[in-house]
Amino acid sequence: MKIPVILGPTCSGKTSLALEIAKELNWDTLSIDSRQVFKDLDIGTGKFKEESDVQKFEGYWEVEGVKIWGYDVYNLDYELNVLKYCEFCREVITRYVKNKKGLIITCGTGFYLDFLMGRVKYTDINLKKKQELDSKTLIELNEILAKLLPSEEIQKIDTKNKRRVITKILSLENKENYQTFLIKGVEFEIYYLNQSREILYKNADSFIDMIIKKGVVNEYNNLLEKFPLAKAWDGLIYSEIKNFDTDLSQRMKYSIHAYIRRQQTYFKKMDLKYVFDNSKSLKDKIYINFK
Repeated sequence: MKIPVILGPTCSGKTSLALEIAKELNWDTLSIDSRQVFKDLDIGTGKFKEESDVQKFEGYWEVEGVKIWGYDVYNLDYELNVLKYCEFCREVITRYVKNKKGLIITCGTGFYLDFLMGRVKYTDINLKKKQELDSKTLIELNEILAKLLPSEEIQKIDTKNKRRVITKILSLENKENYQTFLIKGVEFEIYYLNQSREILYKNADSFIDMIIKKGVVNEYNNLLEKFPLAKAWDGLIYSEIKNFDTDLSQRMKYSIHAYIRRQQTYFKKMDLKYVFDNSKSLKDKIYINFK
């Protein structure tokens, strides 16, 4: 079974586009997002749908009759990694393949998609070693990585993301047990929505204005007492709330712009056949290939 994947940076409109296509083709969607997977993180992760008919369930939301899998799967204190997440995705995808039901995937995290497609080698996690690496600073971790990889290979890694650096170190130190992820009977066809940064930044700024107005700070404060050690607090949007009291809107905008640049840098390294600068052309191509 061939499954289309809409790949694009934050605030590119990929979720809205996928919902539009899914409604017209009677499909469902799967969101590959390492933060939307957590329960109660609705506003800051962009799950919030003010004007839509939304029903929330365990592991998915239903928006105007279309299921979005990958929402509200785990509690905030769940110790998530890319393997566990892709195992959840495999369960969903396998179910749709078995039932011959159409599914469209959205993704803004290139590494997760590469892993899901079997392009990333991994090893079983050494928990003791992982705990040791967790205690180190990002600078210390990158020093370790520099001893394991040549500089040209390091450039392919998001060295500002502590979890990604730790994952890479663990895999490099256990090469003899390399594995690759596999979903039998599935071929992924990627459609990259490659809009200009001017458009993306404008959309991102509007998103920040909206989530502040809708209460993202209250969302954080209400969850902090129950989940004080959640890793989400060190991620996009929430880390700015955690670390700063002033100029919050502008700091969030700087942060999300930087994140968009990192996403685009990663996407450039991927083998992408279909690249579009607008939603209509992308949608038309999916219709030609799948309708």
